[in-house]
Amino acid sequence: MSLQTLGANEIPSCHGGLENLDVEYDYKLDDIEGDLPSDIRGTFFRNGPGRQRIGDEQYGHWFDGDGMLCAFTFDEGKAHFRNRYVRTPKYIEETAAQKILYRGFGTQLPGGLPKNFLKMPANPANTNTIYHGGHLLALNEGGKPWALKPGSLETIGEFTYDGELDASMVFSAHGKVHTKTGDYINFGAGVSGFGLKGPKPCINMYRISPEGKLFKKGQIPMETFPFCHDFALSDQYAIFYLGSIVFGNMLPFILGTKTISDQVMFDESIPMQIVVVDLETLTEVKRFETDPGAIIHFGNAFEEGDEIIIDGMFQDNFEANDTLQDVFNPDGRFGGGWYMRYHLNMATGVLRVEQVSDTESEFPTFNTALAGSRNNVTYTACSVDNGCNSFFNGISRVTFDGDATVVALPPGYYGSEPLFVPSTNAKKEDDGYLMEVVYNGFEHKSELQIYRADDINDQVCSLKLKHHVPHQFHGFYSPEVFAI
Repeated sequence: MSLQTLGANEIPSCHGGLENLDVEYDYKLDDIEGDLPSDIRGTFFRNGPGRQRIGDEQYGHWFDGDGMLCAFTFDEGKAHFRNRYVRTPKYIEETAAQKILYRGFGTQLPGGLPKNFLKMPANPANTNTIYHGGHLLALNEGGKPWALKPGSLETIGEFTYDGELDASMVFSAHGKVHTKTGDYINFGAGVSGFGLKGPKPCINMYRISPEGKLFKKGQIPMETFPFCHDFALSDQYAIFYLGSIVFGNMLPFILGTKTISDQVMFDESIPMQIVVVDLETLTEVKRFETDPGAIIHFGNAFEEGDEIIIDGMFQDNFEANDTLQDVFNPDGRFGGGWYMRYHLNMATGVLRVEQVSDTESEFPTFNTALAGSRNNVTYTACSVDNGCNSFFNGISRVTFDGDATVVALPPGYYGSEPLFVPSTNAKKEDDGYLMEVVYNGFEHKSELQIYRADDINDQVCSLKLKHHVPHQFHGFYSPEVFAI
């Protein structure tokens, strides 16, 4: 039976792609539809929750599933797949017990208030990954990075940059590499001290050399604790958007009666604040205010004259959190935002906003060799109406001027963050390929689809896995091939 003749109730939903992958694999990818390009050499890492259930219990939020890294390695026209869980204390102990033992962002410990009182969420190391300064790190903004061996993906342990990240400091999942210096810029919500009103919230900033040394730290004072998942990075500035997604009264969480997720809300009366930080001094230099909303993920940012130009995916609500709290609910929908461009005039203080694309999108990526300077192409994961759009089911290629090419997956197939991979002989911005892990709901298996980056209507090949990969969050590409 063809896809065209299937009824809507016969098309598999995205939810099979949220089921656990409990097996750790290591094998050559030899089931290939099409021709694997010979000018791809390196390693495509991805990270995300590998399991949403433990024993008979389900985690209370997608953000609480245990981190599982995947590595797709390419060398001399051949490909290899490996996946491995990050051996955090949470993963080790809950695997042994086959039940929930740690509180999460949206998960309570069984047993009510006595079990959850004053308990902080565990770090599942499940959101992103980076290879920088000789270290492969699994990242989650609720704690420290976790270091792994880049070849085998074996866990080394919690990583503190030789103690520069002290016990109070957390490390975002969305650090960025500064193109000109090779420095890795990251941040995390923190406390700068205590006053009459209690703890003084701040954003801690970190600057890490290409050799992997954390050599500069700064603190940006805040009025309230920020819900700040990502930031934009230009050549001179780090730009933080403090949106209308805010933390409510956190006392119920501290007392153990509610989760952090329960207390996160969208307040449409709160305008979005845009904080511009100088990268040399790590101090705030200017602040802008605009309409209520939130930016969850950013594309590129660069300076042009007096302006900073920033691409981001705009949200005017946080209804997605209801879905994230109950990922197996068949009525839930994993939605995206709208591709917007912000022009911040540092001389006049004037802010201008324009919509770049009218397709519902998230997870913007681009050729990071152009990070901090003007780029012409951005790629996004899309949600298109094909009768089965509960999860991302397409990709887009959007030029700076807003010329968008959208490729929809067949109903019953669900995608992820697309990542640009340069060819080994790249001469221009989009010389290379777009890689996307796609879940096939009909076969309950995943595949790595590879498209030409300059023409995403041309899918050059698909590498078929022997199993599914649970829907993941983010990835990173390194031109290195790592020995095991």
